[in-house]
Amino acid sequence: MDMILSPGELVLISHRRLFSEDVPRFFIGEVEAYSAGIARVTGHSWLREAVRGDIQRKPDRRTKIVSLASGALLIYVLPRDLNLGALQMRQGKGQEVVLVDDAGFEMDLTDRRHAVARL
Repeated sequence: MDMILSPGELVLISHRRLFSEDVPRFFIGEVEAYSAGIARVTGHSWLREAVRGDIQRKPDRRTKIVSLASGALLIYVLPRDLNLGALQMRQGKGQEVVLVDDAGFEMDLTDRRHAVARL
């Protein structure tokens, strides 16, 4: 039986924004177990800081049980050799959110593009 996720894989879980005022929420961690569309993932939550708007990693490790079929989550498989401790989320030009590390990895996490007025 093929598995969608395997123990040891690294994933980024993005909570789908349902309303324009919803703030981005992310969870990045390592898959510990997977069965029948349910994954056990241990890692860190990332939340937008209210004053500056930076997205920061929460210091406490958590284990989450997530359903790949929930429809409320977007799950990205990350490179296995990625150093999770070196990851940062940076504000790009405009409203972009970019996941980066200190070794050249970069992933644009922007889920909406803002319209640009054309003259």
